[in-house]
Amino acid sequence: MSVAAAPLLLCHICSRWRAIAFDTPKMWASLHVSVENYIIHTKNKSAAIVDWLTRSAPLPLSLSISCRDPLGYAHAYCKASLRLLTQFSARWTSLQYIDLPIQSFLQLEETVDAPLLRDVHITCRSSGSVVGHGHILDSKLFSGTRVSVTSLDPASLVLERLQDPSYRWEHLTDLTLDLLGPSEPDWDDHNTYRYLDYETVYRLLECCINLRSLTVPIALGDTLTQTLEVPALESLTLIVAGSECEGLEELVDQLVMPKLTKFHLINLEFLDYTSPATVESLELLAENFPLISDLRLHLPHDDTVETLHTVLANFSPHLQKLSLGLAGEAYPYVSKFLRADELFQNLAPDGVVIPGLDLTELSLDLEYVPDALWMEFLWKHLNHHSRLSKFHLKLWSPHRCDTSEPPPAFPDVDPFLTRGLDVSVENCIRLPSKGSPWQGIKDR
Repeated sequence: MSVAAAPLLLCHICSRWRAIAFDTPKMWASLHVSVENYIIHTKNKSAAIVDWLTRSAPLPLSLSISCRDPLGYAHAYCKASLRLLTQFSARWTSLQYIDLPIQSFLQLEETVDAPLLRDVHITCRSSGSVVGHGHILDSKLFSGTRVSVTSLDPASLVLERLQDPSYRWEHLTDLTLDLLGPSEPDWDDHNTYRYLDYETVYRLLECCINLRSLTVPIALGDTLTQTLEVPALESLTLIVAGSECEGLEELVDQLVMPKLTKFHLINLEFLDYTSPATVESLELLAENFPLISDLRLHLPHDDTVETLHTVLANFSPHLQKLSLGLAGEAYPYVSKFLRADELFQNLAPDGVVIPGLDLTELSLDLEYVPDALWMEFLWKHLNHHSRLSKFHLKLWSPHRCDTSEPPPAFPDVDPFLTRGLDVSVENCIRLPSKGSPWQGIKDR
């Protein structure tokens, strides 16, 4: 039984279970409202929403509202749904706003007082839905909250305001400008994305002087000559366009971030980490930002073992969380892969290969490897009494999902769990032209 379905299912068992459900506010502390073009906003539906949220009192609320209506016929009913939800805004802690008119969201702050709001996520699947509303980040609802906006055109959200050199978003502290991915219905090709160029990202950091966390799609290239101090920034995630790394070294050298502890570098085509420019960029990153304890990189080639050794040696011993992704069959132009046995040897807990490396969390995205290999690696950490407390392994299985045969079962991970090592293994299957009932098999 899912958490979302629990209240309704329990209410249909018997009157006793219904009474228990009604007297358990935690069951009603989250709600998703879907506005469709064929659903008329009736009084019964309004009453059901109010009753649901009333039962959750006095707990904080997690809400989401969506409108999957490309023709725009349902927009008239959005305002009515929002009016109902705003009655409970004093208890809002999380809000997801999916494919509704941006103008309706901007009008919320005129009537909403949400002192507990900490997370806001806005999704705009249509690039036209944000046109003319580049000032959405002005909303005071974002003050002190974690803000995430997912769009086909993230640049349109900031370009209008950033044209004014004196403009400031002092209320923003945690900002994510994300891209619609391949799982989204309207996704065609990542080249249709509109990445922010370096100058725009530079201006964004200059504008958001209180920013602690930033995730942004960036097209690396020409950089500026002037350095910029970002005193409050602790976390930086760059979603990079293309496979080239030109400009990364200049970016790392020009941004002064004394509090930076988290750096993630994500790209759709896998950067060439074997190029001298990339190696120098990562070495400079470790030199300029010695406090980095959370690092994420993608690795494509067989001869990146030496590069990985060089990079991690520069970041240890401060490095605590490490996430490594490898290219696979989904990227057919990549012909070589980092050997898993050499990777595990580099990350061994004895400190022989990389002195001082003592991770607490490790996440690996690998081609299929024998179970014995990663289990032996974990036993080494346990027997060595290392600090590793969390291990996640995502395996791209060679098992064909167009057959009726299930994928092989995972080995028992309970011996690791009982000794305090949180282990999760995910088997991802290469999809053919159609889906499979085995897609997403997981074990924990």
